[in-house]
Amino acid sequence: MLFLISFFFAAGIYSIYCGYRFTQKQLATIDSLQRGYQKKYDEVVAGFSADTTTEEGKSLFNQAGIPAVIEYKNPLYAIHKPHAISMLSIGQRDLAPYYDIITRKRNFMQGATAEISNPEVLASGNFDLAYVIIYLLPLLAIALTYNTLSKEKEQQTDKLLSLQGGYFGKIITYKLAFRFMLTGIMAWLLSIIGFAVAALLISFDPSAAILWMLGISAYLFFWFALIFFIIRLNQSSVHNALYLFGLWSFFLLLLPALCNAIVRLYHPIPLKTDAALALRENSEAVWALPRKLLIDTFYLNNPKYRHLRLPTDTSENSNKRFAAYYDLLGRRMTRSIENYNQYPEKQNTAAISLSWLNPASKMQYMLNGIAETGLKDYLSYQDQVNAFQKRWVDFMSDYIISDKKLSLNDLKTLPQFKLKPLKNKNEDILAGITYLFSLSFCIIFLSAKFRIKN
Repeated sequence: MLFLISFFFAAGIYSIYCGYRFTQKQLATIDSLQRGYQKKYDEVVAGFSADTTTEEGKSLFNQAGIPAVIEYKNPLYAIHKPHAISMLSIGQRDLAPYYDIITRKRNFMQGATAEISNPEVLASGNFDLAYVIIYLLPLLAIALTYNTLSKEKEQQTDKLLSLQGGYFGKIITYKLAFRFMLTGIMAWLLSIIGFAVAALLISFDPSAAILWMLGISAYLFFWFALIFFIIRLNQSSVHNALYLFGLWSFFLLLLPALCNAIVRLYHPIPLKTDAALALRENSEAVWALPRKLLIDTFYLNNPKYRHLRLPTDTSENSNKRFAAYYDLLGRRMTRSIENYNQYPEKQNTAAISLSWLNPASKMQYMLNGIAETGLKDYLSYQDQVNAFQKRWVDFMSDYIISDKKLSLNDLKTLPQFKLKPLKNKNEDILAGITYLFSLSFCIIFLSAKFRIKN
């Protein structure tokens, strides 16, 4: 027992360390991006007061405030910062990009800025605390409890205990309750350590911590309900161990693989190369349009700029021609990407629906939801990036179409990306926790139909 507890605790500490290092690396990247942006921003601001007595200063002064120059020298970043406890459940953060460059060319190809990762590591997943809780915690509970009743019968101490008076079943219940508390304390202690370590990197979130503790308690209670059911069948220790390990394999290996195969079969995701090909084809097709047709289309789609129309709009290097190009390309790519994005959204919706059949999968979605590292969180981030990109295009187009420069005050009021949390996130997580507790009580009620024979 001491060896098992020590191994589980060591695995939990190592998982916290792995999550800490992973999150620390992402935060370092984000900090580098922000410092680089601030440095370039200061250089752009300095251009407004450059020394015009020198050639270099004169060039910087003339370029100051030009929209295209500002966007080229110092593009904005949309950043998906780690949540307060994302290091405990990494989820999709190792696969999905957590920052994107915002330009007028709305290509929507998120992922192009992500770091190159080892595919072997991505295939095996991350060893985070969520993995320890979902996979190893049930094994620890099984190892500590599978022979709670059968050992007494095999050693024939059950008759001796019965002679002492009292109901023998109560003794078994107390032994299970003690092991539940022991296993729970291990999981709760590791979680508290994880919260403390995460607080070294990101501000602590009490509501997320409470949901996390409730979630792992519900999951542990489910497994002890299963163990109680198997024990009440009054089989030998070997049979109990085989049955429980079979249930562990079913819920954590077989059923997830089966559900994943069904989801992929009915909701396949097309290759992202199709979107990249659409971007290239649309880019070439829009640029090849006759200039007059391109300008006419732009003013048709943006009637607020019609009063600025000039005969020179169709010239080779007209700013309005470039603005019309990016506007039409963005509109065409919006349709293409909306068509592409419906596939992962449908797949994710189907996977979440099937997770109600498997408490282990439900637990994974819940922990990822609490840590904001699930696919649903990434899809929300992607949608918000695309919406912000359109807002940025509209903002810059006002200056380009009007042939104006940005002032120093305009630079201070540039649009900034702010990620909004998912709606009803906590309600969905609480519904999942209620589901686990309800399922566990149903199993316990069913187990009570079996009487232990002394």
